[in-house]
Amino acid sequence: MFRNLEDTIKQLNADVNNVANCEKAKRLRKKLLSIGLPMTIGGFLGVFVCFAMFAISGYSSASTGNTNIAGTVIPFILFIPFGVVAGIGSMITSLGLKIVITGYTSNLIHETVGNICPSCGETIKPETVFCPKCGTQVKNECPNCKFINKSTNKFCEKCGKSLDKK
Repeated sequence: MFRNLEDTIKQLNADVNNVANCEKAKRLRKKLLSIGLPMTIGGFLGVFVCFAMFAISGYSSASTGNTNIAGTVIPFILFIPFGVVAGIGSMITSLGLKIVITGYTSNLIHETVGNICPSCGETIKPETVFCPKCGTQVKNECPNCKFINKSTNKFCEKCGKSLDKK
């Protein structure tokens, strides 16, 4: 039952990682957050201001006995569209944040579970230096001690020497 679980997780993560971290997803995430956050903030500020104006108008009407219908009704009516804007903005922001969370989660899974080619998403063996599908170098051999390091390492994990090939 659990024998192929690690391979299944790696294969599923390769697809999610490619989708959540591709340029199209990054552009969509940026657009959703740049639209959703201002709508959410503006909507909630509008709701707060309308509620405050409604409460102040109601309090002053009660204390003076002079009813200001426009000062009471207008904030009450504007409360609804500001609430709708805040709700829509929250949903748009939520969609953008889901893309962010999916991207970070897939990166975390990739670092902890998978040996996946960063270029094509192919599952590779831990000792593989070059991807068998696309040829991308996925590990760096230390020129000093010959230890195999991750391709993202700038220095050897074993001896600390620079991995730059100068």
